[in-house]
Amino acid sequence: MVLRIWQFVVGSQNRVCAGAPDPDRALSWTILADLTVLVTGSTGGLGELVAEQLVREGARVIVHGRTREHVEPVAARLGVRGLVADFASLTETLRLADEVGHIDLLVNNAAVGFGRDQMYREVSYDGFELRFAVNYLAPYVLTHALLDRVKAVVQVASIGQRALDFDDLMMERDYDGIVAYRRSKLALVTHAFVLAAQHKVPINSLHPGTFLDTGMVRESGITPLGTAQAGADAIRFVIDQTLAGVTGTFFDQYAPARADPQAYSPEARERLLARTRALVAPWVQSERYAHG
Repeated sequence: MVLRIWQFVVGSQNRVCAGAPDPDRALSWTILADLTVLVTGSTGGLGELVAEQLVREGARVIVHGRTREHVEPVAARLGVRGLVADFASLTETLRLADEVGHIDLLVNNAAVGFGRDQMYREVSYDGFELRFAVNYLAPYVLTHALLDRVKAVVQVASIGQRALDFDDLMMERDYDGIVAYRRSKLALVTHAFVLAAQHKVPINSLHPGTFLDTGMVRESGITPLGTAQAGADAIRFVIDQTLAGVTGTFFDQYAPARADPQAYSPEARERLLARTRALVAPWVQSERYAHG
């Protein structure tokens, strides 16, 4: 277990060591007052901290969580609107898109980690491998459903990525929760690159930090290596960059970085999108989805 976790930390290729941003730059955030922002997975961890910061800056924040019990206390504390949807269900994901209404910025933050037992393969309500479903398919469906409404999209991904196996996309053989997580995050980053190339809406993805002090990390039995606030600050930085028009970039915290090489392969991109469209077709039938 320890060796496999260490491989996650050091296994990413071409990593750029990203320090903190320039102090002067960090203070010159884009003004968010009167912008409507949906932060998925914002009832705890990084998402909740980001939501809190955006509320302080005057944004109209919509918090999202898997259950009403999670959402209502956070929405009440922040004085904002809260929406419930379990991303293990694409039906609920689409319902969330319908309920959101007007939106300026989408922060795709919701995710599941390695799991308590990394050798136990979990599936979504729709029968997909759970990490691929929650970390990639749900954000894919939500983003496309909102693409005509949003001004910018930020994908919270990870530097810990692994090439997709298109012959076993649902990882039905030799399951490993760490590998499943890494592949789902690579899919998320790859899709961000494709959308950035094909649409005018700025979209970027980022690694907010390694093993930050969140419930997802602690559930996996990992000793945190950084604070959740550090990750929230990195997300806020990339929000600023995206609203300023930067697009098609993967950030390692505050610095542009290289994703896994597969994310830059035209063939891999086409294969991922073809498979994704086929997987979500029972829930989504729209010409919009034929282009990324």
